[in-house]
Amino acid sequence: MSNNLHFEIAIIGAGGIGSNLIVNLVPALHRGGMLDSTDGITIRVYDSDEVSESNLAHQRFLPNQIGMKKTEAIRTNILPFIGEKLSLVSCPWDVRGEDDIVPYDMAIVAVDSPIARRVVHSLGGFWLDIRCRGDGYMALDFRVLSEHLSAMTPDQLAMSCQLDGAISSGNIQFGHTLAAAHGSQWAVQMMRLISGNNGALPEPQIANLSFGTLSKQPMERGPPPLPGAYVTPRLHLDHSVKEKISSGAVLALEVVETIAHLSQNENWEALWKVADSMNREISVLFDSGGKIFVDIGTQGEVAMSPPIGAEIPFRLWVHTHPWDPYWSETDRDTISCYSGILEEAIVLGHDHYKRTRHTVPNDDHPRLSKYGPLSSWTEEELSPYLPKMEVRE
Repeated sequence: MSNNLHFEIAIIGAGGIGSNLIVNLVPALHRGGMLDSTDGITIRVYDSDEVSESNLAHQRFLPNQIGMKKTEAIRTNILPFIGEKLSLVSCPWDVRGEDDIVPYDMAIVAVDSPIARRVVHSLGGFWLDIRCRGDGYMALDFRVLSEHLSAMTPDQLAMSCQLDGAISSGNIQFGHTLAAAHGSQWAVQMMRLISGNNGALPEPQIANLSFGTLSKQPMERGPPPLPGAYVTPRLHLDHSVKEKISSGAVLALEVVETIAHLSQNENWEALWKVADSMNREISVLFDSGGKIFVDIGTQGEVAMSPPIGAEIPFRLWVHTHPWDPYWSETDRDTISCYSGILEEAIVLGHDHYKRTRHTVPNDDHPRLSKYGPLSSWTEEELSPYLPKMEVRE
């Protein structure tokens, strides 16, 4: 099992912001320590549009590409920088729902579509939403106050990043390149932070080439923990946790700290109910030093991020299933990979849970498998949840 990361980056939009962002970002990533420290970087670009003549004034396309899908054209233009560990995948369709987008480590919305924006906002995790008009731009990301985010994402018709008449008159405005620079910087620093390195994310802001920074965007009291970072257990008020979940902020501190607290106190039934309320699977990992690492996945899958600063062996891995507790093929693969550095695993269902322990194989106890790494793991009966009392702050 590799300790390195494979980054999945989603870029929604390959127009004025997106095409310039990609042309900035891909060459910056194609060599050096960032790429070398990963198992690979995959960038998926989503856009159903075709290149038109009016795009050539401010988007990174060539005259002979008119009529091509933008995602295919931009891939052709950065092809010399693509290699074995760095790939760009053309996704020539629009993001209108969760099923339109492949699960990612970070997403950048660079298209003027409130529908696409809301899809990414609702999925949580690490995202950047950049917008531009004329020589100004706006950047919102996962740290922005949820109420402000909603207010800034009304239903509206899509608009060009250029002011009316700018292209026909030749009065091109360059807010889109400012937005693309912010997005490129954000992506690189986000990858550094996820990898456990020092990095400083550009702050959410509104800025203008002519007038400078106009305002900073209001942020939550603190950013959610990065994938792989351990979480301090703390029980928050029910209404605070439910509010964050209902707004889509499933990685908010109130949520992940409560998950860590419930796990620390072995309140498995309450932990499953939190996962059920957000319609996602949860993974919690305990290391031998008492640190707790929380990952939140999708409705059908949750992957463990490499735990940064963890001490092995891992004492316990707990994760939820949407309804019944059982060892899926993915679970079995994970347990096999962690054999020797994981002592115990639990999978949670709606009213029971299932446990397995890593022990020396013998004939007295059923095993997950007769052969291979799973022969060291016990096959145990379902266990009912025991009543637990929680006193909230």
